[in-house]
Formats: sequence, structure tokens, C-alpha cells
Amino acid sequence: MFKRACLGVCLSLILLAGQASAAAIHGKGPRTQAAMDAQVVESGTDRVQVLTQLCTKPSRITGCSPISHPLRRAIEQAIARPITWVANRPADRPEFWVFAPVEFGRGTAVAEYAWWKPNASACRGGGEVHFERDHGAWRSVLGIGWAIACR
Repeated sequence: MFKRACLGVCLSLILLAGQASAAAIHGKGPRTQAAMDAQVVESGTDRVQVLTQLCTKPSRITGCSPISHPLRRAIEQAIARPITWVANRPADRPEFWVFAPVEFGRGTAVAEYAWWKPNASACRGGGEVHFERDHGAWRSVLGIGWAIACR
């Protein structure tokens, strides 16, 4: 299991490296959060399901509150995949994602997330991406990810 968790960390770091050349992220509004969240969702044509709430603990789906309409629209524009918004985690549907509210600090921000694959009783993961403000733009500086029992 340790190897799988390490693989998840490595994959997250690779995803971040691939996204480093993306357009600069500015501000602290819905577009900013959506751009930060989009850095962890791989592009593709397969539909993903996203929870209609932001959760303070995405991996446990707890501490949740509704996502605002402006943030939903921004996420739809930022993530390069078809999205279906759902109220709870389905057990046998497409890949499922949960995002946390981005935590902004003094020149730092953290975007946390969790995901489940179809038939997700045995394949899930998550992590967080850390950002620093660099000349007025947010830049990802660290990605930490984990995965459990993915085959």
C-alpha cells in the first residue's frame, strides 16, 4: 500500500509540473479558485462528476457548503472535461471529485481535493496544492497527493 501512496504523490507532482506552464493565475475570486482546482484534474473527454459543495475535509466529504453559481461556472470553464454536478458520491458512476475552499494566507494559498474512481470502494485519492504569490500571480510550488488501492 505504501508503494501505491508514493505513486499517488509522484503522479500529483508530475501533474503539477505539466500545469506549470498554464496561464498566470491572479486575484482571489471564483476564477482564481477554479484555476487552482483545475491544476489537479487531468484534461480529457471522459465525463467527471463534481460535488455541488465545497468541503473542508474533501476526503471525508464533511464540513460542506454549497458552491456558488459564479464558482460553478468558473470551474466548468477551467476544467477541460465535461462535468456533471452531483449532490452526493455515486458508487458506480464516472470519476468523482470534491474540492475544498481555497485557503488564502499572506502570499500563500492551498487548494485541497479528493477523488474516487468508478466502483470506488477500492480506488480513491486526494491531496493538496500549495501556491505562492510571485510578482502578482499565483504559482504552484508544492503538490502532495495520495492514492489507495488503485490497480
